[in-house]
Amino acid sequence: MNPPASPLTQKNNTVLTDSFLSKDIIQLYKDQLGIDVTRFFIGNEKVYVYNDEATGYRFYYPGRLDGDGNFYEQLQKKLGAGYYHEWKFENQIAYDQIQPNDNVLDIGCGIGNFLVRAKDKTNHIAGLELNENAVNECKRKGLTVFNEMIQQHAEKNENNYDIVCMFQILEHIYDVKSFLEASLKVLRTGGKLIIGVPNNEPYFLGYDKYCTLNLPPQHMGLWNKKTFEALAKLYNLKIIETKYDIRGRIITHAYTRAKYMAKIKSLPGKHSLSEKIRLSLFGLITVPLTVIKKITKGLHGSHIAIVFEKK
Repeated sequence: MNPPASPLTQKNNTVLTDSFLSKDIIQLYKDQLGIDVTRFFIGNEKVYVYNDEATGYRFYYPGRLDGDGNFYEQLQKKLGAGYYHEWKFENQIAYDQIQPNDNVLDIGCGIGNFLVRAKDKTNHIAGLELNENAVNECKRKGLTVFNEMIQQHAEKNENNYDIVCMFQILEHIYDVKSFLEASLKVLRTGGKLIIGVPNNEPYFLGYDKYCTLNLPPQHMGLWNKKTFEALAKLYNLKIIETKYDIRGRIITHAYTRAKYMAKIKSLPGKHSLSEKIRLSLFGLITVPLTVIKKITKGLHGSHIAIVFEKK
């Protein structure tokens, strides 16, 4: 199989780095969320992870595995109120960047939690959202929200915004090149592009390869600081700020590392007795290794936020 073009650069400088059995991913979604995702994997026995050698961007392949509207409606019902977070650390980072009268766009705004708070600083706010139920909720709150993709929005809003933000959105997109280009097209020179995503070094919390919601059809790309630094060079952007959330506790990192080493896929609290024994044994190794890493290099949180400035 010839390597696919990178979704970020559209160049064929990609190498295969990992793979998953589709049946394993399907089973994870059934066991952990009660959702049948079989239809996304028809004709694909395996899911591959490729690395763009020019940027370090890693992506799942094939690209047609990404979730549809029905999938996200199911997910929202399963996760309930927690699906649209009230306020996260990247929301605060973006909020702190807003100046009075700034024109702000929130891509994938959900039910408008960030936009409601942003109105404290400026009246010029707008959102994009594809979930029609969420759009209706935003409109009930008096928010200006468009049910369209950023590529469509960019056609009539070039250089229109001072702040463009996206929270937990970019990792869902396969065609990230056109998505990012459109996001930058609507941004004025000197404006801020603010992105918040799960931190994958190389996987969620470093080692949780089988984190269900970090797999297709939920996620299609794996981002980290190194990749964002390459992104800045690719699009001639200046990095203003890089922050991680505070969920970088030793026990969490040691646990996910032990789980990875023991090749355990079950959820916390649902491990079998034999799995618990294996985790304990591997924990004797991973706890001291994690302590050493924290002392020497530090532990990054589970999510990362980047503030870019458009030159």
